[in-house]
Amino acid sequence: MAALTVEKPQLAGNHVAKDAQPATQPLPFQLSGRIEYASARDAEMIRNTLAVDPELRPDQVKRELQVQGSALVMHFQATDARTLRAAVGTFCDLLGLATRTLEMFGPSATSVVAMDTAVAQPTGS
Repeated sequence: MAALTVEKPQLAGNHVAKDAQPATQPLPFQLSGRIEYASARDAEMIRNTLAVDPELRPDQVKRELQVQGSALVMHFQATDARTLRAAVGTFCDLLGLATRTLEMFGPSATSVVAMDTAVAQPTGS
């Protein structure tokens, strides 16, 4: 089972109105979190699964995923609170799906599935 720790969102600097932002927009809204998994391998599988989906608005949201020991560490930065909330919400939906899939079909579940499959096979006559 994964455990989630989320650090308090922080505002780094002054918020600039959306229309007034230059081409390289500052990303003052931040959220960091850490999710502990049973093993480093599990955390790495989840990171690799989620890394394939890029942010839809990379000019407005930056996402970093790292594995530290058996933990998946995530850091988000966004141009505004609404964009940060949307990016984190979507990410959490995908994270939940990936974690449930790992719990259901991951390395520890494979032996049970294989055993059930082997029992269900008829023994040739």
